[in-house]
Formats: sequence, structure tokens, C-alpha cells
Amino acid sequence: MLQVAKLTVSLMQICVGLWMSTVCVLSQRSICRCIPKQFVVTQKSLVVGISSQSETPMIVRENAYVAFDAMTEMAAMFINVTSMDGTMKTHYHVIVDAKKDIWTIDLDSFTCNRTRYITYFKRCVPDAANHTGSFYVGSRQLFGDEWTFFSPNPAAVGIETLALLQDSCIPLRSTFVGEINSVQVTASIAFDDYQEGIANPDKFFKIPDYCPLKIGTKRVPVKTGALWYQPVAGHFII
Repeated sequence: MLQVAKLTVSLMQICVGLWMSTVCVLSQRSICRCIPKQFVVTQKSLVVGISSQSETPMIVRENAYVAFDAMTEMAAMFINVTSMDGTMKTHYHVIVDAKKDIWTIDLDSFTCNRTRYITYFKRCVPDAANHTGSFYVGSRQLFGDEWTFFSPNPAAVGIETLALLQDSCIPLRSTFVGEINSVQVTASIAFDDYQEGIANPDKFFKIPDYCPLKIGTKRVPVKTGALWYQPVAGHFII
């Protein structure tokens, strides 16, 4: 009986040792705070907004093809916007130059609006961000970390979360709750189809000839039934 007890204690010590070793390995995994420098990704968003002026709620689905280039400080997205009640379906090409401006190109009417850059070109979560937990995807095949922080974007006042996969730092999901351009917004975002690098930069970053040379010389028409909504480059990866 004594030998069995000793064997049991020894096995427990081995198990505890193995468990502690696993914990140590997990704790040594690199915790990412910054997304990669250059990539293309699909961004799928469900956005609920209520205008502070009309108090009319709107639910919008956004499907965007996003290119992010921190080395040139440029980002762009081809975005399809569809309202859940069917009153709006719009296609935009949004180009952001962190050193200059934002170009919002309406691909339905081929009109272009150039505005002064008022968003925050971010690659890393703010220093004051809270690490709200770690997680795994699949059968412990992929590990990630989630951050919560006040949005550093001056055009978006609210709280963001961003989940990044460990080691690769690939963005996985994000949320935003707050206000964008006087609109109360709740958004849930998922990132798919990640590709490292940008194979065809001109596809994303070349500005059409019909875009204005001066700010405000042309306006993108606001769609009927969507008076509160305009694409906001800067949320959530851009």
C-alpha cells in the first residue's frame, strides 16, 4: 500500500511538472501588439448605426477587400455596402494616404470625393491598451490574444477590441462601440483570406484621373435611405 502511495505521489509530481512546463511554454509565446507591415485581407463587418440627428436606425453589412501598407503609410479598400432592409447597395473604393488625404470613390457613379485625412493610421494597439485575455482556435492549433482600448482615431470616439494571432500577429476579429461622425455605432468585424504582401499595389493605391486635384471640388452623392452612412476609412484596420 505504501509503494502504491509513493507511486501515486510520483505520478502526480510528474503530471504537475509536465503541466507547469506547458504553462511555461505558453507563457513564453510572443504576444503580438502590432499587425504585420504589409498584407491584403478580407474584412467582413456588421454595423448598426443610429444618427444623432434623425434618430433613424440602420443595419449595414460591409464586405471589404483591404490592402494595408505600413511601409508607405497607405491603405485602401474595395467595399460593398448593403443595408439589411434593401434600401442601399453601394460600391466604394477608399484610398488613405497617411501623409495626405482620403479619396472616397463611388464605383457606381464614378465620382470621387477628396477630404483631409482625419483618421488615425494605426498598426499597433495603443500603449495603454488592456490585454483582455488569450484564446485558441481549433484543437489548440492557433493561439491568440485580445486587446481592448479607447479608439485613438479622432473620427471614432469609443472602445475597440482587436484579436491577433500569436507569432504571426495576423488580425482575426475586432469590435467597435461608440460614435463615428455623430452616428452611434456598434460594429462586429471578422478578417479572412489573409495574404502576406501586396501583389498588385496599383490596383489598390492608384488614384483615378477623375478624382479632384483640390479638396472639396467634387462630392460623392449621398444615397437615399442612408443619410447617416458614409464609409469611414480608418475603421478598423485602416
